[in-house]
Amino acid sequence: MARTRPDLIEKEIERLEEQATLLERDWKRLPYLWGGMLLVGPIWLIWGPVVGLYAFLCVPCLFFTALYLVGVRRSENRQLLAELRRQLERMRGPDAHPAT
Repeated sequence: MARTRPDLIEKEIERLEEQATLLERDWKRLPYLWGGMLLVGPIWLIWGPVVGLYAFLCVPCLFFTALYLVGVRRSENRQLLAELRRQLERMRGPDAHPAT
């Protein structure tokens, strides 16, 4: 069991690094959600001012909700990676070099 624990931690670090890449991509795509504001005008004209107002209010809500969720996931991902790297370093001891 003791020999497989570092291997499992390394696998989890790899998975979290892949997830970090995906989260960075999502973070960079967040400003595109503001493009939904371009639909407010046509919605206003087609379905009226009430629906247009709802669309106008929903776009910022969608943006800030996505901003919060992706931001929290990025933060948790960084914290988990740091903690797992510390655990792996402690398990290997001061003499061992980290595998990169």
